[in-house]
This record gives sequence, structure tokens and C-alpha cells, in this order.
Amino acid sequence: MKKTVKKTTKVVNKKPIIYTQYGNAAPLKGKKMDNKLNTIPDQTKTIRELLDNHSRGIPLGVNDQKGEYFDTPIPVFTDLTDIMEYKNQLKEKEAEVNKLIAEEKAKNLEKLKEQKPDTLEAQQAKKEIEKIDDQK
Repeated sequence: MKKTVKKTTKVVNKKPIIYTQYGNAAPLKGKKMDNKLNTIPDQTKTIRELLDNHSRGIPLGVNDQKGEYFDTPIPVFTDLTDIMEYKNQLKEKEAEVNKLIAEEKAKNLEKLKEQKPDTLEAQQAKKEIEKIDDQK
């Protein structure tokens, strides 16, 4: 299968100019730029100066955008053992929360069973209570 090349022709001074995808591109109409410079003189720094300032905690003088994390503390770790301790703490908190959820669910199911003993919901509640008791 042959690749077709789209050609456009333009007649200038009785001489056709053929524009193809490979060459003789049409003149572009771009934005006219002025000669005004927007840089501030003497604001350049070498890579060494940038790294030294960074290691000393000296800001660059640019806008520093900080995220909003609301009430969630974001921990900063300096050691790998701190990461493992934090992970274990999170697992303990998760286990406590899951235990509280299970207890509340069991209480709600027992209330439902007492209120409507003959309904399908009460029978499902009994099954749920049995499952929870088996897990304990």
C-alpha cells in the first residue's frame, strides 16, 4: 500500500510552489516578540551555591507551596526502625478500631433481634451474631 502525500500548490509570480510534509513548509505566522527582558540581573547561582544553601536550609526565594493536611499529622522519619515502629502502631490502632466496629455491630444486631424476633432480618441478625461469636 502506497503512502499518499498531500500536496498543496500555490501560484506566486506564475511559478507554482508545492508545499509537502517533507519540505518547503508554508511560512508560519507566529507571535511577534518584543526585545524586553524579564530576568533580574545577578540572580544566577551555581549548582554548588544551590546545594550549599539547600543543605543549610536557606530558601531559594521562590514561592514555596505547602500542602494542606488538615488534622492528620504527617510523620517525618529519620531511621528505618522508626518506620517499623510506626507501622506496628498503625496496625494496633487498626485492630482496636475493627474490634470496636465489631462490638457495635453485634449490639445493633442483638437489638434488631429483640425488636423483631419473627422477621427475616432477625434471622439474618442471628446468623451474623453466630459468625461474630465464632470469630472470637
